[in-house]
Amino acid sequence: MIPDRCTYRIKSITLISMILFSCAPVWAGAPFAGRLVYLQGQVAVRPAGAETLTVARLDQDLLAGDAVITGSASLAAILCADETQLKVNENTILVLKEVVPSARLQLPTLAHASSDSAAKSTYEIPQGEIWLRNKYESFRFEVETPAVTGGIRGTELNVRVAPNGSTSMVLLEGAIIMTNPYGTISLNPGEEGLAEPGRAPTKQILLQPDDAVQWSLYYPGIFSYRDLPVSPTAREGRPSPQLAEGEIACDRGNLDEAQHLAEVVLAQDPANSRALTLMGWITLQKGRPREAEAQFERVTEPDDSTIIGSALARYRSGDVEGAYTLMKSGEDKFASTARFMAMSGYFALMVGRVDEAKERLEMAARQQGDSVLPRALLSQIYLVQNRKDAASREAAAALAGQPDSPLAHLSMGLVKIAHFDLPAARQHLIRAIELDPQFVDAYVYLAKIWLGSEFLDRAWETISKAMAIAPEDGTVLSLAGFVRLAFRDFRQAKAFWKKAVKYSPNLGEPHLGLALYNYRYRDSGRGLGEMLTATLLEPRTSLFQTELGKALYQGRVFDKALDVYDYAKNLDPRDPTPHLYKGIALTDLNRPGEAIQEINRSIALNDNRAVFRSRIMLDRDLAVRNYSLARAYNQLGLQEWAFSKAVTAVKNDPLNSSAHLFLLNSYESSSISGQAGQLFGAKNQEALLFRALSPANQSTFTNIQIRSPSFATPNLGLSFDYTPMFEMPYVRSVFRPGGGAWEKGEGVEEYTGVFYGGRPGTAFYFFGNYTNDRGFRDVNDEEEAYNLEAAAKWEPTVKGTLTGFFQYAQSEAGDKSLRNNFYYVPPEDLRTSLRFRTCELAYVHRFNPNAVLLAYYTHRPIDLRQRLIYPFLLDDFLIELNQRLKLDQEFDNLQLQQQLILGRHTLIAGLDYFRSQFDFEFSQKYFLRDPFLPGFFLSIDQANDTPERTFSCYLLDYWRLGKDLVVELGVFRDSGKTPRAGYSERISTSLWSPRFGINYQINEKHGLRVSLQRHVNTHFQLQQILIPSEIAGFPWLVDSDHGADIRQVGGAWEAQWDPKTFSVLRFDAVRVSAPDFDRDDFGEPFFTRHTWKRYQGSLTMNRILTPYLGLSMGVLGKRVLPDSSFEDEVRDYSEIDPFLRLSFLHRSGWLGRIGAFLVYQDLEDRSDNLFPQVDLLVGKELGQKRGLFTVEVQNLFDRRFDYALEPQRDPEFFPARRVLCKLAFYF
Repeated sequence: MIPDRCTYRIKSITLISMILFSCAPVWAGAPFAGRLVYLQGQVAVRPAGAETLTVARLDQDLLAGDAVITGSASLAAILCADETQLKVNENTILVLKEVVPSARLQLPTLAHASSDSAAKSTYEIPQGEIWLRNKYESFRFEVETPAVTGGIRGTELNVRVAPNGSTSMVLLEGAIIMTNPYGTISLNPGEEGLAEPGRAPTKQILLQPDDAVQWSLYYPGIFSYRDLPVSPTAREGRPSPQLAEGEIACDRGNLDEAQHLAEVVLAQDPANSRALTLMGWITLQKGRPREAEAQFERVTEPDDSTIIGSALARYRSGDVEGAYTLMKSGEDKFASTARFMAMSGYFALMVGRVDEAKERLEMAARQQGDSVLPRALLSQIYLVQNRKDAASREAAAALAGQPDSPLAHLSMGLVKIAHFDLPAARQHLIRAIELDPQFVDAYVYLAKIWLGSEFLDRAWETISKAMAIAPEDGTVLSLAGFVRLAFRDFRQAKAFWKKAVKYSPNLGEPHLGLALYNYRYRDSGRGLGEMLTATLLEPRTSLFQTELGKALYQGRVFDKALDVYDYAKNLDPRDPTPHLYKGIALTDLNRPGEAIQEINRSIALNDNRAVFRSRIMLDRDLAVRNYSLARAYNQLGLQEWAFSKAVTAVKNDPLNSSAHLFLLNSYESSSISGQAGQLFGAKNQEALLFRALSPANQSTFTNIQIRSPSFATPNLGLSFDYTPMFEMPYVRSVFRPGGGAWEKGEGVEEYTGVFYGGRPGTAFYFFGNYTNDRGFRDVNDEEEAYNLEAAAKWEPTVKGTLTGFFQYAQSEAGDKSLRNNFYYVPPEDLRTSLRFRTCELAYVHRFNPNAVLLAYYTHRPIDLRQRLIYPFLLDDFLIELNQRLKLDQEFDNLQLQQQLILGRHTLIAGLDYFRSQFDFEFSQKYFLRDPFLPGFFLSIDQANDTPERTFSCYLLDYWRLGKDLVVELGVFRDSGKTPRAGYSERISTSLWSPRFGINYQINEKHGLRVSLQRHVNTHFQLQQILIPSEIAGFPWLVDSDHGADIRQVGGAWEAQWDPKTFSVLRFDAVRVSAPDFDRDDFGEPFFTRHTWKRYQGSLTMNRILTPYLGLSMGVLGKRVLPDSSFEDEVRDYSEIDPFLRLSFLHRSGWLGRIGAFLVYQDLEDRSDNLFPQVDLLVGKELGQKRGLFTVEVQNLFDRRFDYALEPQRDPEFFPARRVLCKLAFYF
């Protein structure tokens, strides 16, 4: 007969609890101290002041003075009110003497009792072993044992107290001072303190301090019934043919056939032990463990198969200690069989006796060399203990011994997941399911991969199959909750997690899900409680610790959040996720030098993909998808470094909105090897891609940069608030007034307001700006501008995102031309009025992560008015020119794009149709101002109303030839008819354009980029196209007239010499040929071209000098060669610009920048070819990110010059000093 499951050995609990009774204090109105979040086996509670024990209950509240007592093979987990996480091992007494509550922690359904404040929490351990961890920075703790008292702060440790009071404290992190009447010692991480009653404490260094806490970890204990045959190995004699066939059918998973055959045997012999055992196994595999246990108890002659099956039935019913005890009872008879020894090790593992489990599993592996079960379980143990090489060896041995074993394939799949080789893991898991269609754990891990890869439909289909097999399995229900979370089905997700906690209270994963749910609804107190519970139940899971770090950061507990990220990094050094989040936190905290190194490490661990998240996360982590990794680099002015990383991110994942945001903000910062004056189109292109592709939540528009015509300050990398770590409702507003003056006293003023926010699935922002700039010239240099913007995003489903954008801009200005020439004297009566409105609509549909459809439409009417009144003398006659210009253009642009990933190819195919109506009116009236000839005038009028049409189709291929090599291939077909102002004729273009790029990471330090392209500027001055803005790191949108033929070739060598130093050597050549019309001497139009070339090279170094100081220095040289058609408008010249920039940002919020460069231009008709330029900025970010104050001086020494520019290039600096003061408030 099988031993009665109700036979318990509680004498040990009774005896050790007697220690407490004689000194039990009386606790009246004791305050809340903690909650029992997990129980296993025999666990009792002695209430404060009582002399009797009560059986502990799951989720039982504990009060100050309560004692928790565990029996043999028993465990308990307690989350305390001061955020302490406690695990209590077997045969232990723990007294919660005093617990000081944390103000930020709120446990679910908890009514806190009142308590007086205390200086510290105190835990007493008369006997046994506990694991303790607490990161709450505000409290001190004490642990008391019969031999010593330990004073603790911010600590993880293991305490073991022998029956005679001898104490061992193993410190993993933090600080402990061990003291007793005989001496005091301080422990450092990795040391063990030892104390005996009546002796001074001592300490020693441990080589493997983590070994002390292996008992406290969560071990999944996965096996397949197909690898656990029913046929007994310890029975003599042969069964009946029907019974033998039934056992074979059961081993193959044909449970119905096996049940029929067993019932046939039982009909003839109702007491047949072997048939009853078979029926028990069948019922067990059908998910009815209590019924199976009843069948096993009817067996009169149990064999090893009966004992194992009965133990599994007890375990599946929640009686882990009873299962372990039953296996121990059969060891004398069945220990010689490898299967029984392996399962004995399995149940030892389940009750937390890890050393015993490893010993038995290793013995079973020696008994039967090709046995899968012991090696698979050893592999799981090593994975939990982060010994990945050992896990890989055991999994490989299991698979080599039995290549058709489902458990062997699952074990290898887990190893591949641990090494982030997800394609290989997926194949092993699929094979495991093929070999065992009832293998629930294989479905779970396969669904995790689909979820982490964002194949949401596949994830739900896979986990649904697992739920059909095991509807009450906690791991299945927990993952089902995360899949529903990915669909933003929050209520159903919560329901699944609640069920998972009910059926599997030992799992941390569902508590992690409940934490995310609570943060979603801004219940941070309960969210933190659930997060601490998750990390208490599974304390060594890197992903969980990273999520805890996010929770602490969300609660503004910055230092402890950083500590937890470091802890997660140590748990899994190959996981990029904690590095990423620590980099984000350090950026927010104005520690940019450290942040850059963390972000670079995260990117490197993700195979330089900069995916911005772990590849196997349970949460889609959408809040942080809208974070810009460029911010840290911008804070130290290391734009070339940021640009290199951003380009690599786009190459490896062109469909990733975060990569485009990274690239956008690297453009916005400053010059990229001297190209800032020609990056306007590239910036707008990346902004458009991010706006369309980004997920909708409260973080979508957190990267808004306050911009204006006159306040063009480089992106400082600062933000309006700390980065939100979880999706939740959120709004933020910004108001920034500013003012300044040019050297001669002309004023500048600006007012800007921003209001943005959102919730999961929706996002919005409103932006308004008014600027009045009087200019640096004496006359007619003023500009007054208004700009209003609004945007909204909505996700009707998780597969579709709808984005709307509206902009209204209007400006009134004098003569703003030739801003690069201080000596230019503008006419007094030239006035220009510009107004435009933009309406934009984009829809993105994600069929799956590898197939995305993008539809885009924009409508923009542009109204330009210009007038000039200009008097002049002609042969002593006073002539007054009255000139009027009207240029109205209204255009529509429709773009369709399909993005598709096929193996190593990322394909982008699209259509672009542009239509506009070009309404041009121009008149010149010459009035003779003579009293003898009043009213005489000459009028010249021109007008044309011409349509513009362009059509483009394209196919791009980002071809990953190897891990470190991405080749860009592309072809465009452009055609169109483009008008010119004042001409009724249109310019026809038709061209096939190739694109080619090489991105080769030679080794960890060096990379090579090569770009070759040709394209037609169809409409890019007015509207951008939905493709990446660069080819192999060379922006291809050169400002030019519509219809221009642009050719470019470039090469770059990039080197990251060490974690703090980056350099780039770049060369490129550009040829722009713009078609145009001109008139001959008789006024007849004729076709012409304006062609110019530029050859440019640069060498730039970025260096992190200190955590708060960055250096950028280098030299730029170029040669510009316009053809004769430009006449005097553009001159050929050579230029050399050495430069140096220092950028400072301290954690206190103080910031400063100084940029100096020397410009030398070789121009024959100008003697002043050499001039320096110095810009200075100082400022202070207000505490808690409540605002920002800056003072900026441009052209510090008021150097005046005439600076030659390429055609249609905007000046990057002005030939006059300007001082700007800005004060922003964030609400």
